Amino acid sequence: MLSVGERPRVLKWFHAGPMLFGDWGTSRLYVLGLAFAFNGRASFWFILLMSMLLIGVGYSYEIICRLFPDGGGVYSSARHRSQLLAVVGGLLLCADYVVTAALSCLDAFHYLENVISMEGMQFLGFPLEAILASLTILLIGILNSLGPTGTGSIAMVIAIMTVMLTSLIGVNVIGHSIGIIPVGGVQSVHFANPFSGGIWHSWVGFTEIVLALSGVEAIANMTGIMVQPVDKTSRKSIRPVIVEIVILNIILSIAMISLPDDVLYYVKGESVPASISLENVRLSDDGMPPRHTNDMLSVIATTYVGKTFSKFSSLVFALLLISAVNTAIADLVSIQFMLSRDRELPKLFSGLNKFGMPILPLAIASLVPAIVVLVFPNVTALAGLYAIGVVGAIGINLGTTSTNRKLPLRIYERRLMQLITLVMICIEATICQIKPEARGFALITLVLGLAARMISISLNRSVEIPMNRRTKYTAWAILAVISMILILGLKPSVAVFGRGSVSNFLDFIMAASVALALALISDRVQKREGIFTGFDEEHHEEHALGTAKRIRRKMLFAGSYNAKNRIMVATQGNPELMNYAIRECQAWEAELQLLYIRHVAVQALGPMIQISLNEDAAALKLFEQVKMDCESAGVPLRLLYGVSRDIPDAIVDFTVTHSADMLMLGVTRRGSMWTALKGDILMSIARNLPESVGLLIVGRTGGLGVAPPRGKSATFSSSTN
Repeated sequence: MLSVGERPRVLKWFHAGPMLFGDWGTSRLYVLGLAFAFNGRASFWFILLMSMLLIGVGYSYEIICRLFPDGGGVYSSARHRSQLLAVVGGLLLCADYVVTAALSCLDAFHYLENVISMEGMQFLGFPLEAILASLTILLIGILNSLGPTGTGSIAMVIAIMTVMLTSLIGVNVIGHSIGIIPVGGVQSVHFANPFSGGIWHSWVGFTEIVLALSGVEAIANMTGIMVQPVDKTSRKSIRPVIVEIVILNIILSIAMISLPDDVLYYVKGESVPASISLENVRLSDDGMPPRHTNDMLSVIATTYVGKTFSKFSSLVFALLLISAVNTAIADLVSIQFMLSRDRELPKLFSGLNKFGMPILPLAIASLVPAIVVLVFPNVTALAGLYAIGVVGAIGINLGTTSTNRKLPLRIYERRLMQLITLVMICIEATICQIKPEARGFALITLVLGLAARMISISLNRSVEIPMNRRTKYTAWAILAVISMILILGLKPSVAVFGRGSVSNFLDFIMAASVALALALISDRVQKREGIFTGFDEEHHEEHALGTAKRIRRKMLFAGSYNAKNRIMVATQGNPELMNYAIRECQAWEAELQLLYIRHVAVQALGPMIQISLNEDAAALKLFEQVKMDCESAGVPLRLLYGVSRDIPDAIVDFTVTHSADMLMLGVTRRGSMWTALKGDILMSIARNLPESVGLLIVGRTGGLGVAPPRGKSATFSSSTN
């Protein structure tokens, strides 16, 4: 019998809300500084206008969560309209997650500068903060290679602490404004004219803080695990977060512009770090650049509450940002894995390690942000790269949803989403105009992703494609990548992120044309070869590519006796455990139920093609070996296969579903550190297993006495592991 695990709906609104804030709320930690850097003392008006846009986007994502209860992220929702747009949106989301990890980690160390002084220090020619951020990203990637850890509750506590600390700052700001709380070192609030530099300059200043929208995709990706009804759960998750972000952002922006010039700007005679970007920033009356772009909230905390509070809050803010790095890496792995399972990326991207983590996607999710933070070691430059992915993903999601006539949208909902889509298009066009690095980064991401899509088609063995056409498709993909490199130039600063030559408008048109041509060709090739990808919307079922027939395998085998009991063994190939289980089945005339759980540690961002037994070589090898051993011993055998993110839950579910009298498990050799990170799997199973099912923990000796198959019991071996 073959069973595949589904995502349990266990996420409640009071869990989803802090998780959303951990993604969306972190933007405040750098948006305030960016707002002042680009708009000066007029930044209040820009934050107010951005708050209005944020409310509209938040409401639009409430609608998306209602329409797509199984996953409403840009890749999951857009493929109901166009698979090509879904892939483009997914690739832009990849670019977004890369820069999220880089920017969040770098800014975390800027906030830590308030605790540990490291400002201006360099190592190997790089700012020390960038070096530490790069190493931290790699370390988080290594920890993620072990699969999900028990850090989710810690991240939730940090998010709640951040809300409390920020709220306290806001209370002090309000208290000072009404004369209740005295605060020194501030001046009267002056709301500068937002149009003093002209309409275009003001519009550019507005686009510079569009990062306030980053993180909103997180709530749409959670709908597949939210408790029903999803529309109610998502609404109760989104609205408190929006209220907190909007109100406190407005209050903190007022507090920010009330600070004196000698706090907000560098002063004459003071050395300005080389990493400070002066492009498009608003200078002081003395011609000096703004400071504290990286840690503005800590400066506000110091002024309105105190230095000790500021140091403590800076530590919490840094931890929240590092938590956002972990989330970004996990989401980047998930989107690559989904694209691979849907055959939009080569199969190599879905290869799992023994802990259930995709190997290649995790390597990319760790290495690329670690490199990006070294190439762009300041928040202002990273913000430009960040915005193009965020805006593109939101625009595609809202655009494809609002133009899909099959979806039950009210007229005002459709018009609102279309209006916001138009705003996103204008912002995206502006970013492409003023930020050559950002458009170069986005174009390279798209070309590499679409080239991998074309190679995935050429490597697809489930459909009959002549070898000459396979070679041609691979050649087109390689040619597109080479063309992009030649267009962007071969200088070190150009070859990766598009500085220099790509700023030329003609080069931009040529690079965009390569990406567009590759997108259209890959889409046409898929249709020509009859390749179907992703989720069959009409029939609501996953389908394999091409016309390959599904293989139905025999999973139940008779023995030399009629089984009187059932013993389930959950293992991935422990030979001592299997030999002992077969002997026990002979002694008790029991059926051996062999359970193989393929651990997939990736949190799916929507419906995707699940792993099947036919593609799991390790499971097939184990099943074949055990089948031969059981035939020799005359033991009845039932083969069970499942795919799950939660192994203890899956084991208990299979045990109960198949009416096992006893569950037999092997002893783990992993130590206390592993248990702290991952939790105790055996104890989790023991706590949730029904009393009517026996539990036997088998060590290495294999010489244990026979335990009664009825009634709760546990036997531990005395061997050392």
